[in-house]
Amino acid sequence: MLLVTSYLQRVWLALVGERGAADLKQSLFRHLLDLPMSFFDKNPVGKLISRVESDTEALKMLFTNTSVVLLQSALMLVGMSVIMGFASWRLYLLVLVLLPPFVVAFWVFQRKVRPVYIQVRKTVADTNNLVNETLKGLPVIQVFCQQRRFADRMDDLNRLKYKGELKATIMWHGVWMLVDMGEILGTGLVLGVGGVWALHGQVTIGTLFMFVSYIAQLFGPLRAISDQINVMQRAFASAERTFQVLDQPPEPEGMARPGRLRLADRITCEHVDFSYDGTELVLRDINLAIRRGEKVALVGETGGGKTSIVNLLLKFYLTARGRIAYDEEDLATMDRHRLRAAVGFVPQEVVMFPGSVLDNLRMFDEAIPREQVIVAAQRVRIHDRILRFPQGYDTVLTEGGANFSLGERQLLAFARALVRDPEILILDEATSSVDPHTEHLIQEGLEELLKGRTAIIVAHRLATIRMVDRVLVVHKGRIAEEGSHDELVARNGIYSRLYRLQYVGETA
Repeated sequence: MLLVTSYLQRVWLALVGERGAADLKQSLFRHLLDLPMSFFDKNPVGKLISRVESDTEALKMLFTNTSVVLLQSALMLVGMSVIMGFASWRLYLLVLVLLPPFVVAFWVFQRKVRPVYIQVRKTVADTNNLVNETLKGLPVIQVFCQQRRFADRMDDLNRLKYKGELKATIMWHGVWMLVDMGEILGTGLVLGVGGVWALHGQVTIGTLFMFVSYIAQLFGPLRAISDQINVMQRAFASAERTFQVLDQPPEPEGMARPGRLRLADRITCEHVDFSYDGTELVLRDINLAIRRGEKVALVGETGGGKTSIVNLLLKFYLTARGRIAYDEEDLATMDRHRLRAAVGFVPQEVVMFPGSVLDNLRMFDEAIPREQVIVAAQRVRIHDRILRFPQGYDTVLTEGGANFSLGERQLLAFARALVRDPEILILDEATSSVDPHTEHLIQEGLEELLKGRTAIIVAHRLATIRMVDRVLVVHKGRIAEEGSHDELVARNGIYSRLYRLQYVGETA
């Protein structure tokens, strides 16, 4: 019966630990999905992976062995103290004198070791981040023969972790040694002082030897507690890092309103300033108005602020000063889900997720029928390329969509943006990495795709924006020029210089 009870207890504790770790991991992951983009600017992906997986797993011990061992050890300590106190209060006081140093030692240990374990967890996160970045950029590392340099960085991190673990181990074994010394001193005191008392008849010889045997049983729980304090400090270090993420405020929801966002008049930016780090402005005094159904291109040199304007319009970030509004609805208080449901967005870097082509085009929303997805794919000229695979739209994408070319992945991103028939279309360098033939396919469908939509197109390739109504030249965080393509070329300013440079480059 005892074996069965012990078995059931261990299984139940294991289930509690797994459930607790899984719930915490799920809560952390859900919270990450709702954090603003500014959080991810400061926290690399590899480190966040470590917090979601490694740190939550480290907390599992708190839900299993640690709690049971601490409870058992505490009960054993109290029980032995009561028995020894009743047997001989004089001898028990001798042993009790040794307990305050242990309390102080445990307190000092947990104060000193937690920062060490926090540093160890940070080093583990840095290691995960290095592995993530290295494997993503391995072709570049190999081409430039930098394997040794990256291996040395890994070696530095491993040494740093080793030093932290060694320091914590030395402190832990110091506490363990103190417990051993306490047992020896306790035995010596009982035999020395108790022996004198026994000679004077103040305690019996039987009580004296009973205490000697009980001392070993008294210090056994102290050893177990010292072990679990070490485990707890590791777990608390992980918990501290985990709750640092959970304490981050989520992206503001905004004011919920019924129905889908419908742009009746225009999108406006009024005296908008913006900074990523809170100090250096990347946008200064941006003023613009985009009328419903208008096609506007944002052009300019790299780093001028084009993508930053797009990020603000999508409410990935909030302005440092000024106001952005869709009609008269202030973007700062707008429901972000309602806004983004009305926008079709094609980013610079095309991201494909594990799953089929169909899953990626409708972003795993099974409420969207296959026929609607196929129509969107046909309009962006990717339908025939999908059908070259035997499974067609059920083709499973390899990692990153590598079984499609880069240009084809950009066409897939076009189709994904159009599946929901968005009223507003934002293209951020959508043709920057395609070959001329693929670009021609996009151009064939682009004019048709933009009909009836408000469109904002960020482009470096100026040949792709001739069909727009207006061109805004974003230069050093400001709107430097504005007008049609022909007007800006004739003005002989920044746009004209960019156009001539690119035209010469394309015809040379």
